[in-house]
Amino acid sequence: MIKIENVVKKYPGMERPAVENLSMEIGEGEICVFVGPSGCGKTTTLKMINRIIEPTSGAIYVNDVNVLKQNPDKLRQNIGYVIQQIGLFPHMTVHENISIVPKLLDWKEDRIKKRVDELLEIVGLDPEENRSKYPKALSGGQRQRVGVARALAVNPPIMLMDEPFGAVDPVTRSQLQNEFLRLQKKIKKTICFVTHDIDEAIKMGDKIAIMEQGNLIQYDSPENLLFNPNNEFVEDFVGSDRSLKVLNLLRIDTVLKKDVKTVATNNDISALHQFFENNRKKRAIIVDETNKVVGYVARNDVPKGSSSKGWNSIIKPIPATLPLQATLRDALAQMLQYDLGAVPVVEEDNSLLGVVDLDEIRSHIGEAYHEFGQDEAG
Repeated sequence: MIKIENVVKKYPGMERPAVENLSMEIGEGEICVFVGPSGCGKTTTLKMINRIIEPTSGAIYVNDVNVLKQNPDKLRQNIGYVIQQIGLFPHMTVHENISIVPKLLDWKEDRIKKRVDELLEIVGLDPEENRSKYPKALSGGQRQRVGVARALAVNPPIMLMDEPFGAVDPVTRSQLQNEFLRLQKKIKKTICFVTHDIDEAIKMGDKIAIMEQGNLIQYDSPENLLFNPNNEFVEDFVGSDRSLKVLNLLRIDTVLKKDVKTVATNNDISALHQFFENNRKKRAIIVDETNKVVGYVARNDVPKGSSSKGWNSIIKPIPATLPLQATLRDALAQMLQYDLGAVPVVEEDNSLLGVVDLDEIRSHIGEAYHEFGQDEAG
């Protein structure tokens, strides 16, 4: 989908090129993450793909067409672009921000409205509630979602994302990462993604390009970067905590326990007595009649005998759930934060898919090292 050939970018007065003789290929539907220290050339490379910055020499092909021979405006209309500060126009509503490129392409208003509402639903924002809001009325995470929706407005085959989740708090950042991975499973775009965070790169990337002083040092899968670094720079940049970083390689579906015993609220409270008699667990996950998680009941909170207490008086909210796109590191973080031995995994609509527990994660780490051929590393 994207082919970069011998690309150089020199700025006047600089001792070395910002990007030096860069050559690489990015496959269709892949997420390629550019990572490296400040000034390494990663953002410059991203901006050369849509010609916000013009290369000094070399060629860049998108779908076998040299972008340097295309009209820059038409090129950019077919490439989605998301930046760290999002860049929403403050005087425009959410609807108006998302519809900028469709209007440039003379889409009819009813088509634009339909597309805006569709995109808001895709990124997890209620259209009725949000389309007429101005950016100042949105949280940082909501503005980020609108930025992604705007980049997807005309369904471009390629998206460029420059530190897209860098301006939000760590919890929101993890949620946005997971939501974007879920979204990518549906839209299958070719994505170039810039970050300074190697953990984010490992979690998000199909391929990772590590750059330093304008040079591409290693372009490889996350697994190979962790276990087969090209040189000392890559090894140092990846860091010594490879055991933890492996957790970001593994999705929770690898350890998901699907056969989970629950208690449904359309049963009598006596079902709880039976659950705890048959199981040694400290908590029961409570679902409604459609298998959506509504909370939990602790063993000590179950009413004695034929108490008249109803479900609402004993159900407590579950402190954390995870989407299927989360990693084992996400799961472990939730367990440590909330002192949990297991975390429910849910669909978008909160339907229960299963649980991930600490013992399963622990045993899976050794298997992961064995899979990657690094038994001695752990």
